[in-house]
Amino acid sequence: MGLVDFAKRSKGKIEDQLLPQRFVYHHIPKCGGTSVGRALRKRYLLSQATVTPESSFRAFEIFTARNDREKMLIDVLDLREQMLLYHLFEDVRGVSLHVRFSEIAYQRFKDNYKFVTMLRDPVKRFVSHYHWSYGKPQAHARIEDDFETFLESPRAKRIGATYVEYLCGLPKDVPTDSDEAVSAAISNLGKFSVVGDISDTRSFEQDIRKELGVRVKIKHENKGSKASRSRSELENPEWRAKIESLCAPDIAVWKAANAVQGGRDAQ
Repeated sequence: MGLVDFAKRSKGKIEDQLLPQRFVYHHIPKCGGTSVGRALRKRYLLSQATVTPESSFRAFEIFTARNDREKMLIDVLDLREQMLLYHLFEDVRGVSLHVRFSEIAYQRFKDNYKFVTMLRDPVKRFVSHYHWSYGKPQAHARIEDDFETFLESPRAKRIGATYVEYLCGLPKDVPTDSDEAVSAAISNLGKFSVVGDISDTRSFEQDIRKELGVRVKIKHENKGSKASRSRSELENPEWRAKIESLCAPDIAVWKAANAVQGGRDAQ
């Protein structure tokens, strides 16, 4: 056995002892995922990986030589799923990334990996997503419209169904506001070992310790600086009604997630 092979085998044995439970953290945008992903990966420093949204988009952009940005924001998710599968086949113990739920990954790796995600109130997530993406001309997922104009855009409709898009595991041509996609997203919640709520990080930390066997402490990173502005938007009755309508698919998933968690707590 060569020195490199010996080192790889020794590293694998150490990882098996220290990091026996592998995980995939599905980082849904603006759900506290930066804090969660970093906290988890710190405990898996010997074997961890992430895929950043900006770099994966730029890689997809230059490889495809495309310039239809809005469509690319959807199509790049295929690249991220492929990168997820690559890391799982490489036996990386902790993987965190913006990726749609992959039925392929789940069926192939469910015996070795536990799947984890974090959610938050969909209406608050929607407004947070807008502010995070607005006014950043160099960002790949930038939003250029003011809030009122944005509410009438196709992008707003898509962002209102972010949970469905990330959890349904269906082909991209299935509308994310369809009953089929919403039902699939709700069904897939049952495949996650931990579905956290950003408003209750203590319970999430406890669930992670139970399922992964590691202690984590969730810090608040990537906090926005426009909270008061967000509150004023939600206090506008007309805007709030529109946001709730746009977020109807995600609200259905959110309610189902709360019901699932409530059932687990009662056990």
